Amino acid sequence: MNGKTALVISITVVIAALAYLVYAGLNDNMVYYYHVEEFYPKAASLDGETVKVNGKVLKGSIQKNVMDYSFVIHGEKGTRIPVDYHGVVPDTFKDSSDVVVEGVYDSRAGLFHATTLMAKCPTKYDPQKQAQMK
Repeated sequence: MNGKTALVISITVVIAALAYLVYAGLNDNMVYYYHVEEFYPKAASLDGETVKVNGKVLKGSIQKNVMDYSFVIHGEKGTRIPVDYHGVVPDTFKDSSDVVVEGVYDSRAGLFHATTLMAKCPTKYDPQKQAQMK
């Protein structure tokens, strides 16, 4: 084997290894995003898998005990999923806020155990509220 062939083989092996590492890294971090109505019919088959679910916090459902939270998220058609979460919540987490929870669903308990809670920022700009704040 001459020097050029060895160089080409070495470069090919390095590129293949890097491509695999990138693919494996992205694949592990990618979690599909479900809306409540999409998730609920598939919940039993997703039992024990890490998933993300988007919904609105049901008004009056937030219960807090130190850093333990329980609340219910719902979709546009009224489907509801009870959620429990332990940790710090964002400032924008409140009744009727749009949230994305990541975690594991326990179909036997009918409860979503969230490990991550993200509250979406309101997208509607209200100039009257801004004027009142000044």
